[in-house]
Amino acid sequence: MHARTSRICLIVFTLLLVLSAFLISVDGDYWPWYAFMALFAVVPLALGPRWYRILGAAALALSGILIISDIKAGKVFQESLDQLRAKRSDAQTTDVRTNR
Repeated sequence: MHARTSRICLIVFTLLLVLSAFLISVDGDYWPWYAFMALFAVVPLALGPRWYRILGAAALALSGILIISDIKAGKVFQESLDQLRAKRSDAQTTDVRTNR
């Protein structure tokens, strides 16, 4: 029974991983999806036979790597947005001063 549950969870994890390639969002917004995927990696890690535990550990590690990289990419994206906003506000301030 545990082997079957573990296999189903690993299949769901793989399907979610494939579907994550088709998500349309900005960097930093994917991490909840990856955290949800990690839930399906924990089940075989805790309940499955040896081979499924190894695959569950690899899936959990992959989820962790994806979460960390997405959070880092989100911070970089947010910084670039802040820089763009700062440039835009500087340009608007300069335009207002020169048009007087």
